[in-house]
Amino acid sequence: MFEHTQLDGEKHRVLATQSDYLQPEVLEIREPKNGQPVDKACRTQFGVVGEVLVERYLPSEATGEAWPHDSAGSPWWSVVGHPPHGGIVADFNKYIGGAYHRQLDPANNIVAYAEQGEAVVFDGSDYVVTRKSDEQELRGPQLIALRQQYYN
Repeated sequence: MFEHTQLDGEKHRVLATQSDYLQPEVLEIREPKNGQPVDKACRTQFGVVGEVLVERYLPSEATGEAWPHDSAGSPWWSVVGHPPHGGIVADFNKYIGGAYHRQLDPANNIVAYAEQGEAVVFDGSDYVVTRKSDEQELRGPQLIALRQQYYN
């Protein structure tokens, strides 16, 4: 299990992943604003897919795993374009097997991972994903539009 001096179980904590395509641990950071308690804070989660650092932004635990205004389900994991070289996120990335330098592949530009671990690529004009459940290729000009198609 990842250990770090900043892990306090409240603002910075490690959770077991709920997805089989992610490495087994997820780092969650909660930064309360305006004097609110930690459990009311929005959450930033970091994970690793293969060697790629990914992140997603979630509402407070009291709200759930999806934003109330977002009808498309839980947020997808976005690829961190420039992984940090210092701090708790960098230490977590190194510990869990993530690389510090993302290898760009223009022919397969992965920008996110969908709910079942499907790679979301940007092909220069559209975001594209092949949904595992039915092997259908979906395309959209924006990630939010693609997520809407994915869940419908």
